[in-house]
Amino acid sequence: MILFIEPISKNIGMYVPAYPLPIMEIASFAKYNLPDVNIEIISIPMDYGLPLSMEGKGEIYQKLLKDISNLKPKGIGISCTAIAQAEEAISLCEHIKVSQPGIFIFWGGYFPTLYYEEIFSRTSAVDLIVIGEGEIPTLKIIRLLENGKNPLDEEIPNSVWKKDETIYRSPKGPRFNLEQKALLNLDLLRFPKAYDVLPYGFSRGCSFRCNFCMEEFIRPSRQEVPLSTIHEDINRLARQSKAHTLLISDALFKSFSLFPLIQSMGLKINFETRCDILDPAILPQIKDSCGVLALGFESASYSTLKRMNKVKDRSHFQKYLANTKEIFQKAKENEIPLMVFMIAGYPGDTEEDLEESLHFIKTLSVADAPGGYVFKIGECHVYPKTKTYDLALSLPDVIFDDDGVFGQNVVRQSSKDLSFETILGYTESIFNLSHLTPKLQQAIMGIMPFFRLPVEALKDDIIPDLCFQGTGNREIMNVQGPSLAQFRKILPELTQKYRNEMSGQRSVRRLSI
Repeated sequence: MILFIEPISKNIGMYVPAYPLPIMEIASFAKYNLPDVNIEIISIPMDYGLPLSMEGKGEIYQKLLKDISNLKPKGIGISCTAIAQAEEAISLCEHIKVSQPGIFIFWGGYFPTLYYEEIFSRTSAVDLIVIGEGEIPTLKIIRLLENGKNPLDEEIPNSVWKKDETIYRSPKGPRFNLEQKALLNLDLLRFPKAYDVLPYGFSRGCSFRCNFCMEEFIRPSRQEVPLSTIHEDINRLARQSKAHTLLISDALFKSFSLFPLIQSMGLKINFETRCDILDPAILPQIKDSCGVLALGFESASYSTLKRMNKVKDRSHFQKYLANTKEIFQKAKENEIPLMVFMIAGYPGDTEEDLEESLHFIKTLSVADAPGGYVFKIGECHVYPKTKTYDLALSLPDVIFDDDGVFGQNVVRQSSKDLSFETILGYTESIFNLSHLTPKLQQAIMGIMPFFRLPVEALKDDIIPDLCFQGTGNREIMNVQGPSLAQFRKILPELTQKYRNEMSGQRSVRRLSI
């Protein structure tokens, strides 16, 4: 028996009530190729609840460890796609190893791909880490475990392990061929009909090299899923799930020709793309099935976008801004909600750069846009082994919290004489230009029910008891569909009550567990 686990994330703003797509892809591939092997997926938040305290976390782990003891898996695969999951994933592994030391534990995802050395220096509870795409390495790991062999005695492609204080890495293999991708198998989940959102990847990878993105470390070029696979997957998801929202996880979504298929199934689609790639003329054609359109905009300053490697030259920059304006106009005409991602205080930013962004956002802000828009802007974080980190070190006046891969690493001063308070002031001013229409709020509530809410909001007395696990137990939130439906009813009131805090630093949205 093989178990795959999606861990808790400390950043509640990132939580989406969607099945864990990365391990769904890998587990479905393994099950397709090894149909006789018992494979299950556990999503800790969905299956046990979202802990709001150490007490709640302890109760969840107690139930999980009991289930693991009953299931007796030979191996456990842990998905860690975000830094906010890393410490909780390590804690999870250590709890498992204390309870069941003989279980083989392997990791995969963005974080372990980049930071395997830091993981091995932090814990001995991880036996092996898969680098990059995980289908082929995971399949070999499972075959070995099912045959009673230790994967560390064999060569697993694209993997890293530690033995006798030395870290070893196997040779890098070719990228996974998406022609071999298995259809998603929702039967591997415990509660397949409890999820509100269906995530899907029409492609993998990105050919752009934005300096703040980790995509190139796993998939440095874009590959599309075969159309026949997409058709079968979407049909299967629509039949097996009660969800009506499709969330696209592509690094660069371009598959607009598939909107008629999605619309015919009654699904609302939400996707993110670059503002210089999207053709505004497409928007009238997709307006009926587009729930939210997210734009990776980042800044309106040429200097900042050059440091981010988002634009090549002035000509590209002018197209970047002009196309963004046109997208806003078409979205307004077609009542499409917009979510715009931005970063404030990127290494090297001056107040002039922030002023340029504020001025440009003001030109976009029009009160008569029924679809609405939100400027999701936050302070900059720089993490070791990234291009942004190298940039921050190379600039003499940049000051940031250099507290390692498990820390926040907030940029406190992006250039000489630009204080953190000034950066936060621009962040608040830009966020407050958002136009949160009922249509936009409903769409965001459907995808990200805890969007920008501070942790303290989840402890508010106005939240009904039935949104929590068990009678009188408000330490664990129930994030399955019926409970979230009740939570969403009081979300407008919560949002209004905590609106001032919603533009604050990311740290206010991190659980202290």
